Parts: sequence; C-alpha cells; structure tokens
Amino acid sequence: MKRVFTTLLLALVLAGFNVFSVLAEVNWTVLTEELPPYHYTSDGSVRGAATDILLEMVREKGLEIKREDIQSLPWPRAYQLALDTPGAILYSMARTKDREPLFEWVGPITDITTGLIGLKKSNIQILTTDDLKKHKIGTIRDSAAEHLLQQVGVPVVQLDRIVCAKSNIRKLESGRIDLFAYNVLGARFVMKQLGMNPENYETVYTFKSQPLYFAFHKDTDKQLIDELNTTLQEMKKPDSTGGSTVLRILNSYFD
Repeated sequence: MKRVFTTLLLALVLAGFNVFSVLAEVNWTVLTEELPPYHYTSDGSVRGAATDILLEMVREKGLEIKREDIQSLPWPRAYQLALDTPGAILYSMARTKDREPLFEWVGPITDITTGLIGLKKSNIQILTTDDLKKHKIGTIRDSAAEHLLQQVGVPVVQLDRIVCAKSNIRKLESGRIDLFAYNVLGARFVMKQLGMNPENYETVYTFKSQPLYFAFHKDTDKQLIDELNTTLQEMKKPDSTGGSTVLRILNSYFD
C-alpha cells in the first residue's frame, strides 16, 4: 500500500500536480495566547515576533493563513483545541518530553528565558529550590513556567494560578503575590503596557532558557512539516547585510 501511494504521488508530481495546492486548502485553525512580545493582541489583531515569523513562513509555502485568522485564547483552552482539532497550529510552545508525541513540531523559533520576577524593594533572595517554597508565586495556569516550578517541588497550593499576565503583574505590584513566574522579556513588555516602571522589579531566579516552537496537530502532513522546518531555517540564514529575516523580525520587537 505504501509503495502504491508513493508511486501515485510521484505520478502526480510528474504530471505537474502541486501537492501544496491541496495542503493550502486545509482549514487551518491558528491558536495562540497572550505572551508578549512574542504574541499579543493590539487593536483587535494578534501581533508579536513569533506571529510575524509564522506569517512569513507560511506565506513562503503558499498556505492561506492571514493575521485575522489567528485566535488568542487562554492557554488551557488553546492547548486543548490544538490537541482536538485537525489543522490546528498552536504557538509558541516549549517542546517538552510529555508533549513531544502529541504534536508535529516546526522550529525552534527562538529561545525564551523564564524567571521569577519580584519587586526590588521586597529584597527576595532565592539561593536554593527550597527557598521557592517560602513564597506565593503567581503563574499562568498550565504554562511551561508552572510546570518548571512543579518539577522542582513547589506545591500547587503555593501557586496563584490564573490565565492573565496583566492580572498577575498587578497582584505583584499590590503585594498579593511575592513573585511572578513568566518570561523575563515579556514581563517587562507588559509592565510598560500597564504604565509601570520595569526598573522597580528584578529577576530573582532564572530557569534555563528554552526554545520555542510552532506545534501542529499530530495528523498534519509530515512532508509539509519538513518543508516548513526547511523554510524556517532558510529564514534564519544571514544575508548580505549579516542579518536574517528572523533576526530582523525579533529586533523589531525587542528594545
């Protein structure tokens, strides 16, 4: 059966049939969350570095995906939809061991550093993982940061689990939580959006940096996944100016 399919596919290609023209007709469901500056909602549409990289990558492959097609949802809902919906794309996601068999992966996009952010005036010091258990920590429910905390033994009862970074930063400012587990650059970005001074805060503990990926539904065509990975790597290659498409997009969001 595999040989018959391969022969048929080859015949179609030789006949001038464009495999990707069929893939372009897939009913794509593009999902993300608020994770600035990588992806966030501004003036009713989803912006951000990873968003722009995704749109440029799929444009190169001729896939019919537009900015207005992207849905920004709370992470738990977006994650479940990505598992259940053929044609789903979820970004950006850490490629963990437990998630590996659940999706097809394109990336990495870039690295992200997750840390614990606190008020400087609180003078919180985290010298060992046991120190983490002394503080109330705000998290985004089911996020990679939350999983990292649980992996080092922080009990769930110590976590203030919600779905909005802005709410957690406001709680941090008012003293309702001691620390906020989030991507370090993103926390500064949200603080500026809220009119807060990021210099009043500090990263008191840093987890290892993790690469971010685009996660496609597990039934997505494997050839397409290979082609998208190739396209993304081409977008990362330096051009005559010494920069690259990916680097220019990233630099446009990071100051």
